[in-house]
Amino acid sequence: MKAVKNFLSYVEITTKIASVFPFLIGTGYVLYRYGEINTQTTLLFFAAMILFDLTATAINNHIGHRQTGRTPHYSNRVSVAIILFMGILGAFLGIMLVSATSTTVLFIGIICFAVGITYSAGPLPIARTPFGEVFSGIVQGVLIPLIVVEINRPIFILNFFYPAFENISVQINWVEALYLGITVMPVVLCISGIMLANNICDLQEDISVQRYTLPFYIGKERALAVYRLIYAAVYVFVAAAAIAGAVPVFALLTLLTAVKVIKNVKDFVRLQDKRQTFFTSILNFLVVLVPYTGFIWLGGFL
Repeated sequence: MKAVKNFLSYVEITTKIASVFPFLIGTGYVLYRYGEINTQTTLLFFAAMILFDLTATAINNHIGHRQTGRTPHYSNRVSVAIILFMGILGAFLGIMLVSATSTTVLFIGIICFAVGITYSAGPLPIARTPFGEVFSGIVQGVLIPLIVVEINRPIFILNFFYPAFENISVQINWVEALYLGITVMPVVLCISGIMLANNICDLQEDISVQRYTLPFYIGKERALAVYRLIYAAVYVFVAAAAIAGAVPVFALLTLLTAVKVIKNVKDFVRLQDKRQTFFTSILNFLVVLVPYTGFIWLGGFL
């Protein structure tokens, strides 16, 4: 049991909601908009997605422990072995998924992989720049649902094709892309909200280790203003998605959660503390996305 707890801590299992909810919204969207889900390929993608997410987190922790001198979960050899095992297994499942769907899924997967690795690794990790919120929100909030759509309706929204190796072309169904885009923006913004809250809380610590995130460049007060705007935008996109018909009209009931979210935002703006108020950003994520996702799924079954 101790070994299991240590592994779950190493891969930060509680943070995986940031991948699971985009996946659930994507599958609910497919069910509502198109009427059916390819269960086999969807579950295959879910397994590959989780393995990749676990691998990226393990790499992040492995590098972080070595740079900061914190006590690692495992020895260097064991840590590398775990990363390789999960990464290779995830890549194998990804290859199976691409062979069952389209090369478009491959290209999107390559983008996800590249961002996931460079987020924490490389000469200038994304996490040490002012773009962490943007990249994490888009990769998890947009690309995961996009892959879910693509594996259920291949090359319907996005199509990569290459008549010659050096000539890659892209076709986009702008109408369907717009519908999907406004549907997933609430999850994009909620993920970005968590990342921004984390960076605001860690501002001084990050500066001490030369990690210059968005709050460093725009200042804490402007960062808090952006934080407030993020949640205002969440409800704008919920309303837009419902009015446009991208999600069921009764998804407008999600707007009722604004009462709780506003309170949480005010609490965080008053005090930015990792132990006392950071959890409110995670709570906002759940308060908004649990009912929003549920309404989309309900619309798919009705």
